[in-house]
Amino acid sequence: MAVEILYESDSFIIVNKPYDMYINSDDKDEKNTVAYHIGHHDSHRSTSSHPLHFVQRLDYSTSGVLCIAKTKTAAAKAGKLFEKRATRKYYLGILRGSVPFDIADVRYDIGSDETPENTHKMVAVTSATSVCGRPRAAHTRILVLDTGYYNDEPVTLVMMKPITGRRHQLRVHCHAIGHTILGDYTYSDRTDTAPSRMYLHAARLVLPLQEEPLDIAAPEPFSDVLLSGKWQGQRFTFEEACNTLDTSPTSIQYTLQT
Repeated sequence: MAVEILYESDSFIIVNKPYDMYINSDDKDEKNTVAYHIGHHDSHRSTSSHPLHFVQRLDYSTSGVLCIAKTKTAAAKAGKLFEKRATRKYYLGILRGSVPFDIADVRYDIGSDETPENTHKMVAVTSATSVCGRPRAAHTRILVLDTGYYNDEPVTLVMMKPITGRRHQLRVHCHAIGHTILGDYTYSDRTDTAPSRMYLHAARLVLPLQEEPLDIAAPEPFSDVLLSGKWQGQRFTFEEACNTLDTSPTSIQYTLQT
């Protein structure tokens, strides 16, 4: 599967990562990686003469905008912006069910799921959570764009803005509010096997670097579902949705009441 380059300079290369592809791998024979497709054979190694520095992560199943630095200096500058939450990230997702709000904030802490059978998963701290290791504050804002059907079952197209950057954050928060991402095998307890992919896509990244401000978007890839003809009609343009997530107040809050 090809890796589309969206932007390239002396300091950065930004790609549209395909779904079901690793970012990099320590296995020299693994070819299903972004590093393999756009770098040299050893670009995933720190000892390489042409190393790639991944300043953000996308899950194996997630597609979309991925920023990679070509130098340690560029990686450090971008990394500081991510640490300070100075970046803006927007994701498109299709969720199972009819989401009962227009816009909402989800503020459940996230930690590791320490039940023996789920050690690779994360979990949101809600009133139903029994085991959670090292929870950290997490905040996601979700905006409903459209409603429709997938295989005659209700689904909702949303745009999400992660305010924090926890592992699996969007997937965990969507699952916690009862609307797991379509095709998310892991957080559907291995039951959502019909879709060809997990419908989560990193649609836009804004990286306000002083010398090289970046604002990169990747095309929406959900045409197999969205062109089915069973949708109401999107409520916002892409830019309007981003602006709404940035500026609109919301009274719908998902938080753990203590």
